[in-house]
Amino acid sequence: MKLNDNSTLKEIREYIRVNKLNKPELRLGMKKSELISILKKLGHWDSSVKKTKRTKKLVRQSTVVKVPDKAKGSIPQVKKNLTPYGKAAEAAEPDTVSKKAVKRDWTIISDNCFGVAYMKALNKPYESPFFSMFIYAPDYITLLENFDEYMKIKPVAQKPVNSQDKFGGKSKYRKVISQYPVLLLKGSKGDVELHYAHEKQSAEKAIEKWVSRSKRMSKNKKDMFVKMDDRDKFSVELGKRFLNLKQFPHKRLFVSQKYKSSLGGKKDVVVMESKTQGPIGTKTEKLYPIPAR
Repeated sequence: MKLNDNSTLKEIREYIRVNKLNKPELRLGMKKSELISILKKLGHWDSSVKKTKRTKKLVRQSTVVKVPDKAKGSIPQVKKNLTPYGKAAEAAEPDTVSKKAVKRDWTIISDNCFGVAYMKALNKPYESPFFSMFIYAPDYITLLENFDEYMKIKPVAQKPVNSQDKFGGKSKYRKVISQYPVLLLKGSKGDVELHYAHEKQSAEKAIEKWVSRSKRMSKNKKDMFVKMDDRDKFSVELGKRFLNLKQFPHKRLFVSQKYKSSLGGKKDVVVMESKTQGPIGTKTEKLYPIPAR
């Protein structure tokens, strides 16, 4: 088959090699236009074939969204006030989030900082108060089982217990006083502690964040992605209660190998590679990204 106007330079040179046309007057190093001119004279060019338009290759669009340092319109963390826990969580954050997951626009409900990167990637004022804080597992289950009641409650600050207590950091789960605010949701099933462990900030500032973000939160449970892991006083019983929360159709329980025999294989359970306890929330989010559906 003769060459024609649709032949590429590579194809022309290969044709010359195969047909042993490489002569002083027809050298492979010539420009394409020079080669075509000589090949036409030698009768190796089919001018009857019309040139067809070549379609440009489609550029593959990115399937991820880069996570910004802070979302548009959000209250940013003050880096100099980050606690060691807050610094570790920030360092473990994912750099990107699935574009399809972002399009789904989940409302994140989480027992710790899992979902922080996702909420930043949405790039709008946070529409969930479960951001840069954690809740001990027993309290978290109390909140989820009585979600509508507890989400209507304005948290209250605790009075300092001594001169070393600068933030109102007393907790029923710890002997030491935390160097960050521990707020209380005082509901009918008992107090639920909100540990703002990422940042040394006033209790008033933490309350402002919870209240403003709660007001923006969608109340549609079908739009909520609810997550729990096996940290912070977790037990098999609490895990089973979480899985029985029928009001939340989209939930995920992350457990370590320690709970594989008791909880592994159940619907909505992910067994991680960790032996006895899952990693910090942002690291879990990086290992197991929030899905699109």
